[in-house]
Amino acid sequence: MRLFFAANLKLSAFFKNLKCNDNRVRKPLLSITQRGAALSGGAAAMVVCGVLTADGLFVLLGGCGLLIACFCFLLGKINLARLTPTIHMPANVMAGRTFEIELTLSNHRQLLDAFSLRMDVTLPGKSVLSAHAPWTAAGQSSRTILQGVIQGRGYADTHPVKLSSKFPLGLFRLHRSLTLRREVVVTPMPITPMELNSHGSLQDALPSSGLSTGNSFGEPRGIRSWQAGDSARHINWPASARALACGHDLRVREYDPPGFYPDQCHIIFHSYASGREMLREDRFERAISLLTGTLKELQGKGIPCIISADFLDWEPVECQSRKQMIEFLVTSAKIRRATGTESHDLERAIRLTSPDYAVIIISDMTPDSWTHLLASSANIMAIDIRQIRYRHRTLHAATS
Repeated sequence: MRLFFAANLKLSAFFKNLKCNDNRVRKPLLSITQRGAALSGGAAAMVVCGVLTADGLFVLLGGCGLLIACFCFLLGKINLARLTPTIHMPANVMAGRTFEIELTLSNHRQLLDAFSLRMDVTLPGKSVLSAHAPWTAAGQSSRTILQGVIQGRGYADTHPVKLSSKFPLGLFRLHRSLTLRREVVVTPMPITPMELNSHGSLQDALPSSGLSTGNSFGEPRGIRSWQAGDSARHINWPASARALACGHDLRVREYDPPGFYPDQCHIIFHSYASGREMLREDRFERAISLLTGTLKELQGKGIPCIISADFLDWEPVECQSRKQMIEFLVTSAKIRRATGTESHDLERAIRLTSPDYAVIIISDMTPDSWTHLLASSANIMAIDIRQIRYRHRTLHAATS
């Protein structure tokens, strides 16, 4: 029995320590299962006992067990050979939003089918999607469509893929590492700041502005007959029911024009803080989400804006159209937090803003550490980073 357990432990350690080189990273070639360890260890112990006791039957049985283990190992290696995975997914996705991803596994062998294969694909943000292909015929492909979600912004043009299988008898779990090339951009998750939704906030940032938007409602004016082009959500169903009973058309609620907003806006993003405030990476991701939400809110109201940020070396970026906004969101997926931002950099950025623009300042630092620089500027809206409370959601960036 001692020989049996000793041989079992040594053989298990031997198989678990097997390594292979793959793209300068040493990864395990295989891992032995409990079933494989029991068979291999028992067979080796029987061979040793047969040799020591000169018992040919023990040697024969142990040799057969080792032969079965070797045969399963070789068949498992063949099962992973000449397989090509492919991935189809949107090139641009938004963090925290579900999207469809199609995984395809092609078997290029002419004779042997592939059995019991597991495919793990690593996406930006360390999100892993797994798929199982029980059987892939020779010269055919297996396809599956999954629902994926990436929690944090990021960018990647290569994606590690790991193929694994326990075929044929579950004695070994063999692995094969591959790399898929496909550019994927994960834009930040937009979060609209509370300051933008507060009553009169944008008007206070620039009182002399006067741009009307049609996306929001003003004061109710009354009810009129339905006309071509009216939205279905404006239909007053109780009044329409009474009108239809009398043989008339549908009735639609009519509103006065909505309130006024700034003609144009200048957004400043910085990472400056006075004193010794602790730097937190999660706050930078929150601030990027607030910046994205602000940009989309202004774009939805038809307000053109200019963005100046320290992570862009204070180069102004115009966002006057939806195309320019999408280009900025793609850029924001790859940015890193700027270091070394000084007070004079922020002051210069504020001085360079046009007096005709409403100014919104967003930072990953608390307003208490930088609002003292705004004393001479009254028409500025400061966004507080402390308004967001995340529980189990991560927004860390991942760029490979």
